[in-house]
Amino acid sequence: MPNDRTDIVPVAQVTQVTHLPSPLRLYVRALLASRKPARAHPMPALAFERGNVPLDAGDIARYARLCGFSEANGVPATWPHLLAFPLHMLLMTDRAFPFAMLGMVHLANRIRQHATLHAGERLTLDVRCGPLYAHDKGQVFTVVTTARRDGIVVWTGESLYLRTGVHNALGPRYRAELAADDAMTKSATWHVPGDLGRQYARVSGDYNPIHLWPLTAKLFGFARPIIHGMWSFARTVAAMNPIPPTSPTSPTSPTSPADVATLDLLVEFKTPVLLPGEVTLWRAADGERFELRDASGAVPHLRARWHSLAAAPCAASSTSLASEPTSSTPDLS
Repeated sequence: MPNDRTDIVPVAQVTQVTHLPSPLRLYVRALLASRKPARAHPMPALAFERGNVPLDAGDIARYARLCGFSEANGVPATWPHLLAFPLHMLLMTDRAFPFAMLGMVHLANRIRQHATLHAGERLTLDVRCGPLYAHDKGQVFTVVTTARRDGIVVWTGESLYLRTGVHNALGPRYRAELAADDAMTKSATWHVPGDLGRQYARVSGDYNPIHLWPLTAKLFGFARPIIHGMWSFARTVAAMNPIPPTSPTSPTSPTSPADVATLDLLVEFKTPVLLPGEVTLWRAADGERFELRDASGAVPHLRARWHSLAAAPCAASSTSLASEPTSSTPDLS
């Protein structure tokens, strides 16, 4: 996990963020950075931290309704990713960041939730650069997020992005962890409406034009808008999160992600979901692996799995990210 890993880029200063720029300003920054050359380059020593971030009950409820979470799920494990997304954009649109943000491919995401989160609590979010991986189509880079509550790590996330067209990419070869499983069975069919990208943008702050309108999607090579990968992931996690049984500790009770305060989630994005459209959810017999596929069930949009961190080798820690010295720079607003 980030607290004891050595592959996170060390930083000497952490930029403290107290006022987030508007989504429009962030995307203007992304447009201005779109001419960065597609070349391999080490990740910069950048880090952004935002403290006193509320887990707002109203915002969480709107997100939960859009993604299919029930009230029994509490704060969805995917929610802190949205809280940190503006910090991701600040990092990826910084002048020192080597890759243009627009046109990046969201390749994979890993979330580790180390404790149950509750509406009304406040978190400190830290975002910085992680390891690089070489990919057949370009350079994969990692953005690492850590959420702390009262100084204790309660949630970590790793977002892997692909910058296509980069030659001689740095890092070890990227390899997908999740294999296809033809034995999965279909458990749900969902219609995704044409305005879903705009609905999700309003709750997530992710106004990437590929998600919004047919015209803006076509400017980036898509026949129609595509839904955000993190909506697809959240929707499938919600479906795999049934209401906990009355006695979840009973040996006869089935285990579900909702029963587990410490959760490890991994998703690999495969093909975009065009809007409007129809998608299908498929589950493996072990109850831990699942896929979102097209209406026919032939084409995967994402592959994912969950398990309890109780069985994983990593546990939460209250120590700081890596062991580098940190100091604050002026607020970014």
